[in-house]
This record gives sequence, C-alpha cells and structure tokens, in this order.
Amino acid sequence: MPTPLRHSSLGIVSLLIALFGAVFLAGLAVAASIIATSAAGENGGHPQGISVVGVELLFLLGLQLIALGMGVAALRRTDERRLFGALGTATAALVMVAAVALTLTGRLA
Repeated sequence: MPTPLRHSSLGIVSLLIALFGAVFLAGLAVAASIIATSAAGENGGHPQGISVVGVELLFLLGLQLIALGMGVAALRRTDERRLFGALGTATAALVMVAAVALTLTGRLA
C-alpha cells in the first residue's frame, strides 16, 4: 500500500506569509487614509507621515515576492501535495496586484 503524500511545508509557510501580507495591506490602507485625512490642508504637499507608508509598501512587496517564490518552489516538488503551494502562490500574486492597484489609484501614497 503506497504511503499518502504529506502537505508541503513550503506551501503552508507561503500561504501564511501571503495571508499576513493581505492583513498588512489592509492595515496599511487604513493607516494611509488616516494620515491623509488628518493632515489634509497643511502646506499643500504630501502629508508628513505618508513616506512611512511607502517604505512599508516596499516591505510588503518584498515579503510577497518571498511568499511567491516559496509557493512556486512548493509547486515544483513532486513528493508532496501541491494544494498549499498553489494557494500561497495565488494569494501572494493577488496581494501584490492589489497593492500595486491601490498605489496607482492613489489610495496608498
């Protein structure tokens, strides 16, 4: 009787990192809107704390690149199940697309 395949630990970690990134992106959007509304009329330029949001956005994109790489590595393993690798890859890609879309629409920076 063949032994059942176990779930990929790389895939599980990839999914967890991607989900953390999704929660982090939601918090980042809330923080950016609070910063933008609290300093709306000051000195005509960007609010002071908005540069911190940009740095955190770069951190988020780097974290999602790591999750994406781990998900792809989990998909390439033949001796383990690939479900969590696929979920981690899809979630990381979705979070990256959402972060870029929010940035381009002006919601984050």
